[in-house]
Amino acid sequence: MKIQLRLNSTYLAYLFGGVLLLGAGVSAFMTKDLRWMNWHFSRLGEGGTLSSVIFNVAVFVSAIIMFYLSYALSDDTAHITKITSVNLIKAKVIINRALNAVAVCLIGVSFFPFDRFPMIHDFFGYSMLFIFLALCINTQRVLPIYSRQFYLYCNLIILSTVVCYTLFFGLKVITLLTVEFILFTFIYVWLIYFIKGIRETNS
Repeated sequence: MKIQLRLNSTYLAYLFGGVLLLGAGVSAFMTKDLRWMNWHFSRLGEGGTLSSVIFNVAVFVSAIIMFYLSYALSDDTAHITKITSVNLIKAKVIINRALNAVAVCLIGVSFFPFDRFPMIHDFFGYSMLFIFLALCINTQRVLPIYSRQFYLYCNLIILSTVVCYTLFFGLKVITLLTVEFILFTFIYVWLIYFIKGIRETNS
């Protein structure tokens, strides 16, 4: 049963990314409004067209997957046996609550398109980013089971976030779409290795 749960964590993480990418890809192919390429991914969910419905449904489905991933991964964390110095109960609660909050944010993004609810949409979108940044900052303290390279990668994500938003808000030399693409890629890779580290500690 423990092996099955560990496999589920990895499977759900890949499924999460696949659903998001597939939904965005189909929506981008179908939309007639190409301005999203100069703005942001959320533009694909605006306008009430079929392409926007596909995008928002994909985001909603990814939220449901994230709910399942949060429970599978927190259960994996509770079964770590190689490291006895870690407060596994605390780590499990933090992971569960953080990923559940990400799922809620994804639902908010899908239910409140930017064109009709800009402030609400931004609240959920940026909250999701801050949750992952908080995990990057606190992973070494809460779950010190990873390599030095992983923690350096956490710092790289934080630095990249600062640089990207400086280039976007301050210098206005890149688009928000570019910022979203870079940070989503970095954070998704972080999530995969985060799960991998827990699985390896369980094996």
